[in-house]
Amino acid sequence: MKKNTALTRFNKIFPWYSGLSGDLLFWIAIDTLFLTVVKNFNSSQIISLTSVSLLTCILLQMPLLKIINKIGNTNSVRLGSLLLLVSSLLLTFGQNYITIALGKVVYEIAFTFKNMVNAILKNNLELQNRSDEYIKIQTKSNTIYATATMIISFIASPMFNLNNYLPMFTCIFFCFLCFILSFFIIDFSNYNNAKEENKHKIKIHYSKVIIVLLISYGLFYPIVNSGQSNGKLFIQQELLLNFNIEKTALIIGVILCISRIVRVISNIFFNKIHNKYKEKVGVILPILLSISIILMILGSFIVDYTILKFSIMSLGYVIILFIRDPFKVYIQDLALRNIGKEGQQTLLTTMELSRKVVRAIISLTFTMILVNNSMIIVIAILLILSIIEILIGVKLYNLILGGKVRKNEKCNLYS
Repeated sequence: MKKNTALTRFNKIFPWYSGLSGDLLFWIAIDTLFLTVVKNFNSSQIISLTSVSLLTCILLQMPLLKIINKIGNTNSVRLGSLLLLVSSLLLTFGQNYITIALGKVVYEIAFTFKNMVNAILKNNLELQNRSDEYIKIQTKSNTIYATATMIISFIASPMFNLNNYLPMFTCIFFCFLCFILSFFIIDFSNYNNAKEENKHKIKIHYSKVIIVLLISYGLFYPIVNSGQSNGKLFIQQELLLNFNIEKTALIIGVILCISRIVRVISNIFFNKIHNKYKEKVGVILPILLSISIILMILGSFIVDYTILKFSIMSLGYVIILFIRDPFKVYIQDLALRNIGKEGQQTLLTTMELSRKVVRAIISLTFTMILVNNSMIIVIAILLILSIIEILIGVKLYNLILGGKVRKNEKCNLYS
């Protein structure tokens, strides 16, 4: 009875915890502005922070996985929440590059630990015979996150103008709140962590589905991240060729607000979309990713029709925000459905590692390309990568379909 009560409480708290701890709220809205105005960092220092933190976290993946295996899912989520709080404090009060860089490293490490919350949700839902509700609940979490970031996008700048530290103080408050909520995020299954005597006996087998899934996830998200950041810069450059700085800033602000609203809408409706298209979602979303990049490229070549030009480019940017969260939820659910309980921690960590490795490679490559080339080259490369992602998505779909056919044949054989 006590366990059922705790599970009911978990079901209510999880979406709020997951949604509000999806990132460092407020920091993500004013990070470059805060580092430039308050910390007096130049562009080179700001860009290097991402590379330093990513590379450090990549090198630490194996030790971090060992810690996760030892302390289990529940304690990993609590530790990740604590590290997010520590990161927010370092970023707020750090007075030099080393301290801020440490804050960024702690930030990346925190999400490696906090990522185990997905395994906890899957395990607890199975205990309640509700495993098919994973996407529904994760979508609710993403809706909370998307709504929060949408609201923040409207109020962060006025708060910063009122007091440069006010958004960061609010960020610290939310991190502390999520740390408190993390004590209600408990894995009630027997797979919170492997028993000590069995840890060295477990040999995880990665099927073809899992291997292709890792490649798909590792490529899709860096394309989306780069498409979001470089796409915004691409549109900004085109705007500056047609308008002054003030009007450009206003138009960019409108585009960002619309994209945030669309992100909320995509999370609200994704559960219905998934119920209708099922595994086809893994192909549809990469196709939409390619379409978004094509729209930005096509729009940039329009010269005489300014409104049409930026409407098409903006539509491309908005589509990226529309597909971002649904793909992550779909792939995580697919991964957890196709791996044994003993492999959840390793798989989730490996998925994040693949994403970070590809993101670091793309980031460093694009940095070098942009030294002597225009932004259109970067966007064109993203288009090529997105087409490769479609092919990977088709391969993954065929593997899943083939697996279901073989499973049905076995069932018919034994019936």
